[in-house]
Amino acid sequence: MTSDTAPEVSRRRRRRRSRKRAGFGARVIGALRFWEKEWFRRATRTRLAMTAGLLVLLGVLAWHAASLGLAHLQVLRVENSLAHWTKQGRAPSASSLQQAFAAIDRAIALHPDNPYQLTLRARLLGWRAFASAGEEFPRAEYEQALALYRRAAALRPLWPESWAEMVDVKLNLGEVDGELERFLERADTLGPYTPAVHIATVRAGFAQLQRYPFQNPPLLEKHLLRGLQDPRSRRQVLGLVEQYEQQAYTCRLLARIAREEGESSVPKLSFCRKG
Repeated sequence: MTSDTAPEVSRRRRRRRSRKRAGFGARVIGALRFWEKEWFRRATRTRLAMTAGLLVLLGVLAWHAASLGLAHLQVLRVENSLAHWTKQGRAPSASSLQQAFAAIDRAIALHPDNPYQLTLRARLLGWRAFASAGEEFPRAEYEQALALYRRAAALRPLWPESWAEMVDVKLNLGEVDGELERFLERADTLGPYTPAVHIATVRAGFAQLQRYPFQNPPLLEKHLLRGLQDPRSRRQVLGLVEQYEQQAYTCRLLARIAREEGESSVPKLSFCRKG
């Protein structure tokens, strides 16, 4: 074989491989068409109806899975925004709020009865109220947030954080009333060791002490102690003690518990040191 025939040999080999591949593909397609004809020829009406029902079910499940995935992406975006604003400790910009609201509204449109998504929108309303607090009292935002928390609590009534967050909104509205008491009792029952419940109960208790200084809120002492003992809520509870100027009350409580249960049962606070 001469060198000038080598390209021709290579081309013939490629053509043979191509024909083999084409032949295999044609056999597969032919087998599928034969199976399709045979299946339809042997299929009964019941079998066709069951197959159609299964295909519809698979379509519904696929759509549901896709919508869950899309909603989860929007939820993650809102969670990241809330975490970032909390870390910064200052009001977000109007554009950041608008983007977060657009994301949670897309998630709620996909799953309107998801309690966690309703809670996230309520938290966004709280941040919008915080951002606009310098202009006028944002009552509308707080009332909308409270309505969303109520919906979330109705959908998931055993979630203590929802009841604790409703306590905070009631306090923001200045509504220290019987409904607030019911929210506190429900939060305490469902989450006696939940950090959010400690913080909300301490804030509510101090607010009640300011209004009624000679009454001792029934849940305050328990959650003040637990909130100070729990490292997840200690910083926020100490901040409330300073905000409401309740250092003396806190020190008296800790001193009494130390006498009754021992020094090891109470946390050490710098403003409670003698002398």
